Amino acid sequence: MSNSDEPEDLDDARVNFPPVLNGLDYLESTVKLLSGGEDVPPQNLKYAVLHLAAAVETLLKARLALKDPALVWADSSEYNEAKHRTGHFTSCKWAEARKRVLRECAPETTLLAPRYFNALAAMRNRFAHVGVQESALTVEVLTTPVLDNMLDFVRTDLLPLVETDEVTAAEEAMERLRPALGKIRRLVDLRMSPSKESPSKGHISVIACRTCAAFAVPISGDNTTLTCLVCHTGMGTPRDAAWDCAETSAHEVGQDGGDSPVLSCEHCGEEETVTRVPADTAVSKAEERLLCLFCGVDSVGVCSFCFRAVLSFAIPESEMCSDCVETTLRNF
Repeated sequence: MSNSDEPEDLDDARVNFPPVLNGLDYLESTVKLLSGGEDVPPQNLKYAVLHLAAAVETLLKARLALKDPALVWADSSEYNEAKHRTGHFTSCKWAEARKRVLRECAPETTLLAPRYFNALAAMRNRFAHVGVQESALTVEVLTTPVLDNMLDFVRTDLLPLVETDEVTAAEEAMERLRPALGKIRRLVDLRMSPSKESPSKGHISVIACRTCAAFAVPISGDNTTLTCLVCHTGMGTPRDAAWDCAETSAHEVGQDGGDSPVLSCEHCGEEETVTRVPADTAVSKAEERLLCLFCGVDSVGVCSFCFRAVLSFAIPESEMCSDCVETTLRNF
């Protein structure tokens, strides 16, 4: 949230939510409300609908205001700066705001079809005026695609345009909500579904995200940045990601001594790309894998002579790889 949790003198306390931060605050609240795992309490679902609806309208209008504040008005020709600052005007409806974003600001922006937002707005109105009796599944299915769309909209279309004095607070808000994204079951399912980027399509293996914990970071067999499909956190190159997963650095290992937790890969030959990572217990009985984050191949262990991660041991009893066995025999 934008306001500090530290107690303040009430005379000095301020409510400071400019448009972008205001929308992000609603979005952050939505994520927190939905990140309850398998069983989200009904009250959380109710407020998630209300806050997500507010987030959609606020974020779309924040994007319009970055282009021209008059675009937020129902009739742009009547724009008056003084009335705008005090809120004494009629703003455009959310549906018109969506049209204006696509028409005036960013035609390439991907926004969901109106029916998704209509359904969310209708449920919000029911909560406000007549009450709601629906299954939890119905509410989750309704909110998830809109939340997914707004997260992408903020990341790709809104944050790059935020002014300097707000950009730090906006980025901090996004950093706060990312860890919770992996706990929203239906969001994870949606972002991992075949209709979105699938980690099994064109990728070799998948590891758990260090930020949101979802098994949604695909390994592609090259030196591009490993990025979570759910929360979009980047882990760096395979080498960077291996050290990050090992929770240390080459410098620290050199200073402290001892065996390095990051190894070279026998299979692909890449250096410092193999480390132990959590295994997805939903598909594996093992709790961890000794995995190369470049080629995505699992190793069985570490050769006790060359200290590479290897695919097999030529002499299991001595944990020697075939190359080291051949070298030893030649020298002998």
